Amino acid sequence: MKAVGRIGLIVPHLINNLDVELVEVIHKTVARYGYDTILLSGIINFMNDMVDEDYNRGLINIYDLIVSSDFDGFIFSADLFCSERLRSRIFDMLRKNGKPCVVIGYQQSEFPVISMPESELLYMSAEHLIQKHGCRTLYCIGGHKGDEKSEQRISGFRNAMDKAGLPYDESCIFYGEYWSDIPHEIGIQLAEGKLPMPDGVVCASDIMAVELCRTLRSHGIRVPDDIKITGCDGDLISLTEYVSITTVAGQARYCGRHSAELLLKLMGNEVMETPKNYFSLVIGESCGCTDKSSIDQSKALSKIRDYAGTYYRIKQSYRLGSCADILSKVSECSTPDDVMRTAGNCIFMIPGFTRAEICLCEDWQRNFQNPALYRRGGLSSNMLLGLEIRDNCYNIPFQFFSTSELLPFFSQPHSPQLTVATSLHYKGQIFGYICLSYKNAAEIILDDYLMNWCDSVSSGLNIVQNKMYKTYVDQQIDAISEYAPILGIYNKRGLIGRLTQIIIDDSETVHTLTIISYIKNEKKKYPVPPIQAIVNALRIASSEEMLLASIEDDLIAIVSSDTKPNAIDRDWAGDIADKTDDIYKGSVVIEPENIVFVTEKISPADIFSISGIMDTAVKNIKGKMLTMQAGVFSYRDTFTTLRESIFGSPQNEWNVGSITRSLGISKSHFQRIYKELFGISCKEDIIAARMESAESYLIHTELSVSEIAERCGYPNTSHFIRQFKKKNGVSPNEYRKTKKMIGNNMQ
Repeated sequence: MKAVGRIGLIVPHLINNLDVELVEVIHKTVARYGYDTILLSGIINFMNDMVDEDYNRGLINIYDLIVSSDFDGFIFSADLFCSERLRSRIFDMLRKNGKPCVVIGYQQSEFPVISMPESELLYMSAEHLIQKHGCRTLYCIGGHKGDEKSEQRISGFRNAMDKAGLPYDESCIFYGEYWSDIPHEIGIQLAEGKLPMPDGVVCASDIMAVELCRTLRSHGIRVPDDIKITGCDGDLISLTEYVSITTVAGQARYCGRHSAELLLKLMGNEVMETPKNYFSLVIGESCGCTDKSSIDQSKALSKIRDYAGTYYRIKQSYRLGSCADILSKVSECSTPDDVMRTAGNCIFMIPGFTRAEICLCEDWQRNFQNPALYRRGGLSSNMLLGLEIRDNCYNIPFQFFSTSELLPFFSQPHSPQLTVATSLHYKGQIFGYICLSYKNAAEIILDDYLMNWCDSVSSGLNIVQNKMYKTYVDQQIDAISEYAPILGIYNKRGLIGRLTQIIIDDSETVHTLTIISYIKNEKKKYPVPPIQAIVNALRIASSEEMLLASIEDDLIAIVSSDTKPNAIDRDWAGDIADKTDDIYKGSVVIEPENIVFVTEKISPADIFSISGIMDTAVKNIKGKMLTMQAGVFSYRDTFTTLRESIFGSPQNEWNVGSITRSLGISKSHFQRIYKELFGISCKEDIIAARMESAESYLIHTELSVSEIAERCGYPNTSHFIRQFKKKNGVSPNEYRKTKKMIGNNMQ
């Protein structure tokens, strides 16, 4: 089915299987009618006093999509929000949007509300203890005193006791506030005899039931032998204890289905009737029902276990992702493309998604003329798609689209999607948002790993932003200065002024302009930028004062007269590389073949065209650099064939000198390209190929060591044995003996 629209599902977080089941039920329900489900989440459920902190304001900015993007309707899980201020702000945005909206669990007069029949829950668990286990004295631990939801649950307990004709009074009812502290105290009082021991305790949440079980067991009270306990909600925690908790599940199913169907009706859809049996008793061990067949037959229990399996499988995969030092990687980024590429390479930290997009506000770079002005809230009317990942491949399109579309993908024909949108921000600045799509809600885990990845992307954008601002400032300084401050030489403006004066003073001499750059190895870290090292080498190498200038990043210019014997050629590049090595004592290595240069003549008649000549030279050197860089890839097929030959015939007399002569390139150029293509030197590959062949002979033949050495290209057996031991840690004979022993043991 093709999607016909989209609904926004507004939740503060996803922290357990109940939240996930709500999302799953809503998505599956609306997907049958052709609607995408867009989950808008700030990830953290903030209290009122936390909402105004910079980081938190950045997270909850995602809810601005309510008014910035086109939705057909909304489901607002308002009861889950801890902050009344944030809840009110979201209600304001929903009113402003004007689209149909259904609210879950929070009473107000503007939007229809789906509320749980809370009294049914504790009625089911209390009735089970009374009828199945013959309990006659029961306690009830509810939630917050006076809270409507809590009081309704307690009324279910009362109804079950009344129906069974069992006595109880207010001393049997406690208010546990849905947390562990009060149940812990109740457990201690029961164990110490300060409270009469009942037959059972009905708890209004699984967290309270779990804590009561823990406390009683730690004090020698046996559950369920001495006392029976039930919980409520069907939380994953009910299965994680030594004694699994009997609980009531189905709330998420009920709220999800009813809210989705009501919204569909409000949007004009004809909705089919659905089954009415939402709630079920999930039988655990805490009530005394230990019949395994009844546990296996519980569909609700199975769903909880399914979620637990998925959750821990994903958590296990995070062990790989947690090793990614993404912050370190983004700190080295220089351009927005670098940040997107790094984000794409590290997105394995977030397993389970089917598609991912990074969307940037069109003004994310700030106003460099006034850097104090930047986006502190809301979203721009147009967004920039910075990264798109599908089918394990990423694309960096940097294309604009309307924020109303949410994603360019949604304007194309597609099946109904489940997509999570969360904010992209850094220290009070809003960068945009990130979208992740999933096949199943159980794959969605909004946790520290996701936040770490998002924060790292934002940090990288901030670093690039600062670098871009520095470049802008440098350019502004260059516009009024004649010197490049970092290198301490002329800038373009200064070079043109100085060269103009030289031509005025000497109108007979023709000059040579040489533009120089260096092709850096992106995998290599340089303690000193190569172009700076070359400038220092030029200063020291020249016996006369040179006219040096920095005309662009990583581009320097030398101006010389034709009467001076300082021609720029490959030998000159080698001299500069040697001089650099002398200056930096080997800590900075400059490859002569990586030095790129072009030259242009400047005659006195060109005095008013110097800037244009420089621009032409810059264009030419950039083209030359692209050609040289592409040269590595032009060698790929040749080098791949060579490598296959090495591993196919390791016994041949392979040596780098004969190989480079056959290819017609220098040794240093050959070695650089080979290492860039395969991540290993050719010499190391030759040894690896011979060792691989030797290991095979030792395991699968009875040939002597000297025969194997000869067949692997080693005329000197002693040299072969030394190299084999260096690689494997044992001699060839010891290797053969160990491998055969292992083989015999496996038979």
